[in-house]
Formats: sequence, C-alpha cells, structure tokens
Amino acid sequence: MRTSKPLLAAVSMAAALAVTPAMAANDPNFGQMMSSIQAAKTSPTQIQGLTTVKSVNVVKVDDLAKGNNMQALDEAVTKNQSDITSLRTALTSNTTVNTALMNAKVDVNKVVATEIGSDGILTVYVR
Repeated sequence: MRTSKPLLAAVSMAAALAVTPAMAANDPNFGQMMSSIQAAKTSPTQIQGLTTVKSVNVVKVDDLAKGNNMQALDEAVTKNQSDITSLRTALTSNTTVNTALMNAKVDVNKVVATEIGSDGILTVYVR
C-alpha cells in the first residue's frame, strides 16, 4: 500500500496536536504550543474560572521553535494578537492566577498562550 507524503504529514501534525493538557504540561512540543496559541480565544474564559493553581509551568516558545518554522509561530501570534491581549487581561484580572504568575516571575506581557491541566498546573508559553 502506498501512502502519500502529504497524508503522512497531516497524520503527523494531527498526532502532535492530540496531546492532552496534562501531557503537554510535562513535555510541551511545538505543535501543542501552536494549538494553544490558536485557542487563545477560549482561554480567557477558562482563566477567569480558575480558583486554584497548583503550580506554574513556564515554557519559552523560542526553545520549542528551534528547528521548527519560526515564521509560522510569528504568523500565529500576529493572527491571534487580539485574543492574546484578552488572555493577558484575564491572567492579570484573576487574583489567584496573577499571584501564581508573580510568584513564578512570569511577565504577563510576554505570555502568548496558556494551558490548564486537570492536575492544577497552569502552563504558560512566553516569548
């Protein structure tokens, strides 16, 4: 059976994006980060609802983007800039989250995406 390269690439990308938040918190990857940036529209609502943060996992996007397409990262951030701005507002508006981020020495103005793990871990992707 022959499998086309575009099909393999699509399956590989789908597998990369199918990482659960708990897995991503432990071992984030480029695909998960890109998915989180694109989901920035729904994140503010989730952030506003957080009442506890067990810990903060800080991931530098430049570390994940090494060897990957930096242009795709830049385009995703630019395309989702208004949602990222709303996300940052939600991060500072929620006292519990803001305190956890300050304790982790996270500059909210550098956050481009977040993930909330079911285990209480907040993963923030920063530039």
